[in-house]
Amino acid sequence: MISPSAHYDLVFVGAGHSHALALRMLAMKPIPGVRLTLVSPDSLSAYSGMLPGLIAGHYTLDDTHVDVYRLCQASGCRFIQASVTQLDPQQRQLQLSDGSQLAYDWLSLDVGATPDLSPLGGSHPRVVPVKPVASFYARWQQLCQHAERQSPSLAVIGAGAGGTEMTLAMAQHFQRHQQPAQIQLITSGNLLPGFPASVREKMHKRLQAHNVTLHTDSRVHCDAHQQLHMGDQPLTAQWVLWCTGVRGLPILENSGLECDERGFVRVTETLQTATDKRIFAAGDCAAFPTPLPKAGVYAVRQARTLATNLRAVIQGQPLVAYRPQSRFLSLLSTGGKDAIASRGGRLSVAGHWVWRWKDHIDRAFMAKFDQQLPSMPPGPADPDTLHCAGCGAKVGSDALHEALAELQPVVNPGIEAGVDAADDAAIIDWPAGQRLVQSLDFFPAFIDEPYLFGRIAALHSLSDVYAMNAQPHSALANITLPWHHPRLQSRDLQRMMAGAVRELNAAGCTLVGGHTIEGPQMAAGFTVNGQADPAQLWHKHGARDGDRLILTKPLGSGVQLAALMQVSREPSSAFHGPWLDTTLRHLLISNHLAQQALQGIPVNACTDITGFGLLGHLYEISQQSQVSLSVDCHKVPLLPGTLSLIEQGVASTLSDANRQILVHCQQQQPVAEALLTALCDPQTAGGLLFCLHADYAKQALQRLDSKGIAAAEIGKVLVKKTSNDAAILLNSGHTGKV
Repeated sequence: MISPSAHYDLVFVGAGHSHALALRMLAMKPIPGVRLTLVSPDSLSAYSGMLPGLIAGHYTLDDTHVDVYRLCQASGCRFIQASVTQLDPQQRQLQLSDGSQLAYDWLSLDVGATPDLSPLGGSHPRVVPVKPVASFYARWQQLCQHAERQSPSLAVIGAGAGGTEMTLAMAQHFQRHQQPAQIQLITSGNLLPGFPASVREKMHKRLQAHNVTLHTDSRVHCDAHQQLHMGDQPLTAQWVLWCTGVRGLPILENSGLECDERGFVRVTETLQTATDKRIFAAGDCAAFPTPLPKAGVYAVRQARTLATNLRAVIQGQPLVAYRPQSRFLSLLSTGGKDAIASRGGRLSVAGHWVWRWKDHIDRAFMAKFDQQLPSMPPGPADPDTLHCAGCGAKVGSDALHEALAELQPVVNPGIEAGVDAADDAAIIDWPAGQRLVQSLDFFPAFIDEPYLFGRIAALHSLSDVYAMNAQPHSALANITLPWHHPRLQSRDLQRMMAGAVRELNAAGCTLVGGHTIEGPQMAAGFTVNGQADPAQLWHKHGARDGDRLILTKPLGSGVQLAALMQVSREPSSAFHGPWLDTTLRHLLISNHLAQQALQGIPVNACTDITGFGLLGHLYEISQQSQVSLSVDCHKVPLLPGTLSLIEQGVASTLSDANRQILVHCQQQQPVAEALLTALCDPQTAGGLLFCLHADYAKQALQRLDSKGIAAAEIGKVLVKKTSNDAAILLNSGHTGKV
């Protein structure tokens, strides 16, 4: 992850339409000396224009969502998957939901809106807000599963464009699946307020055709007993979807920024916030001087003004005003492949050809974030910046002091001098009768998010100690930071060490010191000291005939991370963001859980699966224990999409070297080439591989399951009768996926 030197941080909060387009524009012409970061809780960002089509069954999830990882990789933007819980304009700092902090020099907000449930007195167990869309789609899938067992009764509150389209989309879904459903559309006013009478008339006919009951001038409210009512009558629908009324997110009102009466942040015509010229806002979260409807067409048009003005304000150039369109083309889907078009006048047209027109426009928009992502040009270099080698490559003392000042590492007994001391080395008083178990790992960053990378680097380094059944005691950090301005280096170091200390503290491991240097890309590693009773240590040389092989994590992280890094070079690559989400979740599972689960169960041999891949580490056990290992390939769990990526040519740079282990393997039945590559795939923060007596295998799996670890029994240990016997026997079958 090599990036050009930067002096300033421009942070985007939210992955709405304005930000997605602005990032794409900035990617084509990067701002010199500026590093881009996007913060969003979801790796998929919904395109509102296609959501009714997703519910109706015309589109897939991929068709209707921007892959945020792919967008960020292609635009040279860091991605932090988290929510912002607090915004402090005075300190220019964000508090994130993962517990970390993020500083900025300029900030842009596109965080959308939240449902205004004040008519109900707050949230209600039967009410499902359509926004935010990510959580709504998950609830919709639950509703669909329920509908397979019992005919659903739904009420949609709000008959604006969004509520009406969603109502017909749901009606279409149930009709297509031949599932009877009672659907009501309820509004306190009229159908489609603000639209021409001809549009309302056409839409009313389509509601009738889909057997949707329309209630106008009917207010939904909640009584003192939390019972829902429509006017004076009880609302008996099982599911109530809230598609009306939105407010600004609490973080806006709580930030001190000037907001309107509904909590949306006030902006000027240049999209700068009225309170702070270093903060911009666009999309639904912005309150423009001339009030605008909360519609995606405005967010899309604001993107160019936003990108232009962010560049201008950073470079000290004049800003331009955003001029909202007075009229725009409205294309409303009506459940089936049918739509209604209008442009603000009295006339409107409808039919299947209008839907095809809308479909063409929507797919062309989404193609900008898939097949048509720009190939990012290299960032402009600073010709006056020199980077020293030798001891001159150390990170400056001020940056180092600022980054470490707020860290609070746990302190184990026996540490006489650690990170809080100014001594040249740590001093540790080692307990008598305990063995020192020591391991070192160091590798370049595969993701340009320091906090996340710091967590994974620490977990990866701790893994060797857990594989020996030792308790982590203390650690030394070895950190390389990219060639950025010292202010940015301090921010990166603080985030990286905050992530690392989070995992070290959870492991009861004291950070006692370390070393930091500058380099072309971020890298990190830790020397970990562990202590153990010599009688309780696990080794690679104890595997016995009949032992079962138990693996605690799925394979494929090397392939998944290779696909991520490939996106910046080939925007149309096979990378898929949700697959990476699953990969990262597994990387953040500590092997301490598996070590704890097997305490008291005799473990004959153990290793962690890392850089040499599964087969490489199995070969080590074979050689150390003088046994053969039989692997049921179809039982080996794989991360989602791993085989698909391999079949499309994605592989880790270490893959070819790791595949040399196949000369020590014998295929008892032919094994697919893609699966062989997966078995050799180098793993980051991979799982543990246990060899234990068959009598304990079931108990071990049950204990691991109780810790939330979906471990798998993947084979067994065999007697190696002659020196010519293969080290590893491969049995083919269907691939196991998680």
